[in-house]
Amino acid sequence: MFERITKENHAFVMWSAEHVLALLFFALLGYLLIRRAARTTAPAYKNRLFKGMGWVISGTVIGWSLLEMGLGNFNVSQDLPLPLCNFLALLLPLFTLTRSLFLFELFYFWVLSGTLQAIITPDLQDSFPHYHFLKYWIVHLGLVIVVLYAAVVYKMRPTLKSVLKAFIWLQPYVLFCMGVNYALGANYLYLNA
Repeated sequence: MFERITKENHAFVMWSAEHVLALLFFALLGYLLIRRAARTTAPAYKNRLFKGMGWVISGTVIGWSLLEMGLGNFNVSQDLPLPLCNFLALLLPLFTLTRSLFLFELFYFWVLSGTLQAIITPDLQDSFPHYHFLKYWIVHLGLVIVVLYAAVVYKMRPTLKSVLKAFIWLQPYVLFCMGVNYALGANYLYLNA
């Protein structure tokens, strides 16, 4: 079983049945989680669910990195958690614990622009049941669910100023990734190719 989920298969095809099924599965899961939380009057339940989503998504990135290291596949020029979605996944517990409006503004624009693009045109080689496939969809679609959850359940809303904040706060991260790319000969954030 373990070999089946770790052996590279390079069989993922964009807009294949498994791509569409992953989208449908997470759309249904997100709908059910958000609907249930929006209908309940128990704030503790809403908060536990929100925090739980944050830890699961963040834990997926951490677990994936540890698994890559354990298998001897970790490559610093490709596998650091620097792609924006992985970085956001690592920050997610902070957002779900604090429900900071500032973090919501950043997540809202970065997730609903960058992550949605990654969902439509995935940079994914391995198909189900490979752990790359599972990690990719849990992180990307999970981030979208969390942002929609915050908007629907907690009624968080971005403002016009939020666009500017998201843009300004992205610049230091881009500069940092440019430095890492230069130092490692990498291509994080697709800045070099």
